[in-house]
Amino acid sequence: MRKVIQLVTHPEDDTDSEIELLPSKSLTKKFARPASKPNMKLIVAHHADDSMFDAGDEEDSDNEQPKFSLVTPAMKRNQRILDPSKPEHAALIASATKVGTEYYDSDAQDVPGDVKDTSKPDLFRNVAWGSYATSYDNEAEFVKEPEFTQFVPGRFELLPDGTLRDQKSKLIIKLLDKAGRKRIFANPPPRDWASQEAITALNKRTVQQIRRNTNVRFREVVRAYVPEERRWILENLSSGKPTQGWKTFVEDFNKRFEGMKIAGAIGTRPYRSHSSLTKEVERFGADFYVKGLMPVTARKGKKE
Repeated sequence: MRKVIQLVTHPEDDTDSEIELLPSKSLTKKFARPASKPNMKLIVAHHADDSMFDAGDEEDSDNEQPKFSLVTPAMKRNQRILDPSKPEHAALIASATKVGTEYYDSDAQDVPGDVKDTSKPDLFRNVAWGSYATSYDNEAEFVKEPEFTQFVPGRFELLPDGTLRDQKSKLIIKLLDKAGRKRIFANPPPRDWASQEAITALNKRTVQQIRRNTNVRFREVVRAYVPEERRWILENLSSGKPTQGWKTFVEDFNKRFEGMKIAGAIGTRPYRSHSSLTKEVERFGADFYVKGLMPVTARKGKKE
């Protein structure tokens, strides 16, 4: 058994880059921002006026009053994920209603070529979009504050009333931008809906579209790793790297901790993405994990 030695880190170092994606109709807080010059980079146009921006290419515009969502979704992420191996979930999936070809034809052959404007085209299908994805006719579909809850692994997600929603319906984002113009963003579907890597990329892409074109903002949630999680990380690393490889490392970590209640920690433990775990290992690798040390958060008022 490996001897675990604990050293102290500071809370400001304990960050998780995950973003909590919340519906926009909620209590909002307004504040003034310093003037800045936008640096926009046009990436793709789905319509003559429809644009998409790379993350970090555009700063918030002058005198903007962004809105922060302060409410929690009715169901947490892990509660919305279906497990096809469970008979009750399998039955729900078998009887679920799928959205139709007005979005895209799921059974049709993909359009030749890779999906554009993504760094991971191998994760997504290049589909021919249907009538809903290309229609600007219904004024009511275009709103200033579009609602969005994050995608979860799997084609369907569980809703509070016990029914399922086909996540294919969330691929199309229709909104009114800050200038009052109609926008449509058609996000390509994952080749494998169970791929967490594809789901993470899809969430980031959708958040970016809403954030760049509206005053809706998404609250970043910092969830520090707790000692039990860091002990597991240390015991499953060899020379600072996952003993069984990153894919198994991420899967096994979440099987062990996601949704679990730990004494002293608020709520249940969140899902940790490949990116989050990589940052944790890299941030504390050289000074802690590689040396067989487990970083722990310093208590307030404790002198070192």
